[in-house]
Amino acid sequence: MYRETTITQTPTSNDTAWRGGRPVEDPYKTKRWGFITAKPSEYLVHVRHGRVLARSSGQGANCFKWPWDAVAIVPTSLQQLRFRADQVTVEKVGVEVVGLAVFRISEPLVAYRVLNFSYPERAQQKLEETLTAMFVGATRRLIANLTVEDCMQKRKHALSEELLREIALVVGSGADGTRGWGVVLDTIEVQEVRVLSEKVFCAMQAPYRASLDRKAREARADADREIATREADCNRSIEQARIQAQLEVGEKQAGLDQAVVEAQKLKALGEAEARRAVDEATLLAQAAVAEKRAEIEQREAQIRAHDAIERQKLAMLEAQAENEAYALRSEALARRLELGKLEWSAQLEERRAVVEVAAIEGRTQAEVALAQAQAERQSAEAQARVITAQNLPGLAAAVGQRFGEVKIVQMGGEGNAFSSIAQAVTSVLEMARS
Repeated sequence: MYRETTITQTPTSNDTAWRGGRPVEDPYKTKRWGFITAKPSEYLVHVRHGRVLARSSGQGANCFKWPWDAVAIVPTSLQQLRFRADQVTVEKVGVEVVGLAVFRISEPLVAYRVLNFSYPERAQQKLEETLTAMFVGATRRLIANLTVEDCMQKRKHALSEELLREIALVVGSGADGTRGWGVVLDTIEVQEVRVLSEKVFCAMQAPYRASLDRKAREARADADREIATREADCNRSIEQARIQAQLEVGEKQAGLDQAVVEAQKLKALGEAEARRAVDEATLLAQAAVAEKRAEIEQREAQIRAHDAIERQKLAMLEAQAENEAYALRSEALARRLELGKLEWSAQLEERRAVVEVAAIEGRTQAEVALAQAQAERQSAEAQARVITAQNLPGLAAAVGQRFGEVKIVQMGGEGNAFSSIAQAVTSVLEMARS
């Protein structure tokens, strides 16, 4: 495997003098040997013994450079440059043109032969300087054959397209690759065209300014004339309106006077008619009031009688309601007493039943305990009889063996000594039986 090694050389005074004023190169691209990698926007050309190695060359490719190899890294991204050219036109007027050109290297295998891309930054700077000088020269030549109006108004056709057509033939590539630079001009734009002589520029603007001034004066005159015409029309209309208004006012005044006279007549008639109507209305109103008062008094009497009847009915209903309420309370009290008796009887029966159940349970428990005691006593007596029956032969034998040694001592003269012996034997048997 190869290991990348970077060799750093200290520049001598001659190198420093040769590099003076030039852009700083990337040491990674100018090293004598080792791995070299191009960026995606760069084309790597690997040359060995005067031939391009196609396997290690390409867009964004990498290769291992031996000291006897040559490597060129050609940038293929868009580049732009600005140029400025000043020249006199056909009318001997100085004009300055500022433009922008966008270009790129489309055929790196042609471009590396024309420019020394062993030092990419220097080659790119040299290409920009060369193209700038070509644009300036071509622009001056075109301006010298044009008028100022053509330069300013036809800059797209007269300058941009002509520059693009002329220089593209030089920097482009031929079919056989023996001529051209492998550079493509995408566009050339003329950004500014400026007349250098201020006096000439003002003279060029004079007709336009004079035309604007003339149009402004004509517009003001037309406006004044139209305003005067409208004022005259307005005054005439106002005078006609004033005369018509005076006539209408006179007619209206005459009609108003006649209307006032008729109104006074109508007012007098109306007042008389009104007084008569008021008198009639007063009489009718008084009669109606009297009738209404009598009707109201009659209605009040009926209402009072009806109220008295209603109050009597209400009193009767209240008394009946009180009686029914008393009867209901009495019935509720009787039912409550009866319910209390029933509850007391139920509680008494419940207590009596509880006492009887307790007595029955006590008697039952006593009988059970007595039966158990009797059963235990009978069982004990039966066991005692069994034990006595089992031990009676041995006891009899023991008594028979010891009977000859019995000493009878009787104190006193009463009784029989053998009866005492019989009692003693009986006691012994009882003890054995128990």
